[in-house]
Amino acid sequence: MPMPAHPPKNPTSPFASFRGHHVAIRVPDYEAAKAWYTQKLDFRVLHEWPYGKLRLAYLCPPNDDEFHLELLAGPVPFPNEVVDDLAVSLQHGGYQHVCLHVDDVDAARAELSARGVDLIGQPFEIEAISRRLAFFRDPWGNMIELSQRLPGAGS
Repeated sequence: MPMPAHPPKNPTSPFASFRGHHVAIRVPDYEAAKAWYTQKLDFRVLHEWPYGKLRLAYLCPPNDDEFHLELLAGPVPFPNEVVDDLAVSLQHGGYQHVCLHVDDVDAARAELSARGVDLIGQPFEIEAISRRLAFFRDPWGNMIELSQRLPGAGS
């Protein structure tokens, strides 16, 4: 089932300039997180800066200059629970995951496995959104979704 057409745009909205820019991920160890995202996912470091007692960075996917992952690194006094199951993770409120589009979920997942990344469950398809999906997580439990558009799907 293809995705429906997008509703009409609203260029008169006071928020018409809204665009996605970045997602921030809180981690306890800056150097370890920067190394993990650059070595395991081939993210590129765009910019690094201090903020109080934290170290921050914008990281970009290997071939995308529009989306950024922001690392917020420093001691984490209240860490989130790390879960091993997608269904269990859906029981928690707040941030759940960040999603990255890929051309081939299975190929991306195979490479992540070869790089020692912690995969969660098996890939699956949701016809209602015309996507094949898979999940993995970073060493601090932050979940990341891979999304592949199914053949014949719209946006």
